[in-house]
Amino acid sequence: MKSYKPAFNNLFAFEDYKVCGVSAESEEVIVSLKKRRKTGTCPCGERRCKVVEIFNRRVRDLSVSGRDCYIELQTYHISCRKCDYYGMEKLDFLDKYSRYTNRFVEYVARLCETMSLVDVSNVAHIDWKTAKRIDLLELEKLITSLENVNPTGIGIDEIAYEKGHKYLTVVREVGGGVIWIDKGRKKETLDKFFTELGEKKCKKITVAVIDMWKPYIKSIKENTNAEIVFDKFHVIKKINEAVDKIRKKEFANASEDERIRMKRKRFLILKRGENLSKDQKESLEELMAKNTNLYVAYLLKEQVSEVFEETDLEIGISRLEKWIENVRKIGIEAFTKVLEMMESHWDGIINYFKHHLTNAASEGFNRKINVIRRRACGYRDLHYFQLKILQTCR
Repeated sequence: MKSYKPAFNNLFAFEDYKVCGVSAESEEVIVSLKKRRKTGTCPCGERRCKVVEIFNRRVRDLSVSGRDCYIELQTYHISCRKCDYYGMEKLDFLDKYSRYTNRFVEYVARLCETMSLVDVSNVAHIDWKTAKRIDLLELEKLITSLENVNPTGIGIDEIAYEKGHKYLTVVREVGGGVIWIDKGRKKETLDKFFTELGEKKCKKITVAVIDMWKPYIKSIKENTNAEIVFDKFHVIKKINEAVDKIRKKEFANASEDERIRMKRKRFLILKRGENLSKDQKESLEELMAKNTNLYVAYLLKEQVSEVFEETDLEIGISRLEKWIENVRKIGIEAFTKVLEMMESHWDGIINYFKHHLTNAASEGFNRKINVIRRRACGYRDLHYFQLKILQTCR
């Protein structure tokens, strides 16, 4: 007894308890604890509370030498004269009615950050539903009210959480993490965020970075005085789609030999020229030499990417206007819708040159969210999924 007792007392140094016995079986280690005092501790801090009833409990703790560890102990049902509390005593290592110590709960919650519930259940030797319940309780503690948030700039994006056009609206603070998530991507969805944030804080928002989703635009204009910035990557994406449309048309009209040369070149055409290797540039030049329309579209795509790198407001706007004028003169049909889109969203596009903000951070969060979803092979519990997003992207 003397040989192991000091070591186990250190491992199980819980307030008001001492180790009185240890037994080891093939798959379990059982540690028996004994109360040091005959009075209980009240949540109010009073330590001399009358004991009304004694309960024998068996709770799970962290594993010892690869074996599941259980603690057998007595806990008190108390009556406090100081505050009139009547119920289970307060323990620093175990919640009132829990079958798991606090440190075991924290261990399971940490595993759930990077593993699926099935994997956690296999590692911790608990049911996956128990792992989820533990994780949910810990995640609930992470939720902070919008009362503690004072954003001056926000980024808004949507992400699909299920097939069938089912989306979540994700709001992040510019320069920070995700601060709000809710189901849907309608105007009413974003209105709910502004309502929860409060009118006073909404008026302090000076800039909102979004794509060109009309319900978001309408909600922002109604609830804030923020300048809307359309993500430059969204604009460039539309231009890339026009270039790709031309590529497909050229491919459809090409001869068999030309089609062979054009195959697997989509990536080279849409990638920025400055990021191509020497061999890729040579391959692209060979393709462009025989496809005039595609070459012109490619040059326009490269030019607009350079325009959006301009740091001066007036020069940036001037260069973009010149680019639009050149596109009109050339008269490429595939770019018609691009020009219409740019004209109808002109203010938000030129605001990029003023603020130089993008939704790249939101897209980064979206990748993290997709990793969370793939790790779990999808989520049936949407609330749980939202909490996992807040945990990862807060």
